[in-house]
Amino acid sequence: MKVCESCGDEIGTKDGDNRCAECENKAITKAKRAARNKARRERDQVMRDCGLVKVRGAMGGTYWE
Repeated sequence: MKVCESCGDEIGTKDGDNRCAECENKAITKAKRAARNKARRERDQVMRDCGLVKVRGAMGGTYWE
C-alpha cells in the first residue's frame, strides 16, 4: 500500500511519485501563485521608487499616479 505524502490517501502511482494527482496540482498552483506575487511586488516597488502612488479609482480599479 502506498500513500500520498501530503494528504495520506492511498495512491496507485509509479515508484518515485509520492503524491496523488490532486496534491501535485495544488503544489504547482502554489508555485505559480508565489512567482506571480513576487513579480507583482517587484513591479510595485519599481513604481514606488519612481515616486508614484498606487490609488483606487472610482470604479474600483487601481492605478498609479
